[in-house]
Amino acid sequence: MNATILTEQELSMIHAIKPILSAKTFLLLINLFIYILISAAIVGIVANALVIITYTKIGLSETINISYLALGICDLSTSVVRFWGSLCFAFDITKTELPFDPASVLVTTAFFPGQGFEKTTAFITAFIALERCLCVQFPLHVRTIVTRRKTIISIVIISIAVFVPSNLIHIVFRLQWVFNPAQNRTMLTLVRLQTPLRYILQRALLAYYGTILHFTALITVWICTIFLAVGLKRKADIKRDNFKHSNAQQDKQKERRVIKTVFLLAVTYLACSTPTAVTLLVPHFEPEFETNRGLARISTISHIISGLLTQVNSSSNLFIFINMGSKFRNTFFTLCGKRNPRGSVAK
Repeated sequence: MNATILTEQELSMIHAIKPILSAKTFLLLINLFIYILISAAIVGIVANALVIITYTKIGLSETINISYLALGICDLSTSVVRFWGSLCFAFDITKTELPFDPASVLVTTAFFPGQGFEKTTAFITAFIALERCLCVQFPLHVRTIVTRRKTIISIVIISIAVFVPSNLIHIVFRLQWVFNPAQNRTMLTLVRLQTPLRYILQRALLAYYGTILHFTALITVWICTIFLAVGLKRKADIKRDNFKHSNAQQDKQKERRVIKTVFLLAVTYLACSTPTAVTLLVPHFEPEFETNRGLARISTISHIISGLLTQVNSSSNLFIFINMGSKFRNTFFTLCGKRNPRGSVAK
């Protein structure tokens, strides 16, 4: 890439860090992963829209459907915000004469809202895993543990506690129309409030979303997933005996499908979120991964890959529900007007 055609954003990124990777390789990798991320976000938008439509059609009489619908809404929101943020970060977009500064606008319109939606998704996943874990451990108390009222209240509390604080950033970061002498035009730009409150609030939100919420949700899902795996294995024979001479065989199979679906959702979340935790921890042990250090370019790419994995998690629900839920699968193919590949035409 010829340096004469580089944008100011690209040049600042190149000169701010030591050349562990060449500038050309670094920018090539960033562009590659950004466009993969944009594609994954589009898949996530379409997939989660289909999840929402399908569960709306199925109905919310069952508590697990309420949780799945809430998860689909959060994942759809995450995908939309990540798509917008990736567009703002793509160099081919920033080179165009847009009426705003993409690099600054994405802070309040993509980064912090994205953190809010992403962590809400994580905690709803943790809630679903915890709820199903309790059902496995205490099967005789399922009807009292899991109720529609408790599920709705829990989701509302999670949404308020996790997403709402991300909007506090607007107190110290504001979008205003500012004249840019270099381009001789007025542009929508991020204006930072130059007070101690800005640094305190910014650092507090980064710690809240980047450390406290991320690791709390991750650890919760890890623990619940282990308990689900152990509980399913330990109680498989007991359940078989309980239902052998009863008419509740269909209920048993339905329960097992729900548990397997939740287990797969949890495993997918862990596979996509654990690398992000590693990326967040590495700078504490290797300072070279911090900004303006020798491995900063590697750190930047690792953060983009972590974002891509997070988006993969937000885009995977549709495929999990189709493969694990017969009712969802039948309803989905009915809405699509297609034959269910695992059975007769869905009616």
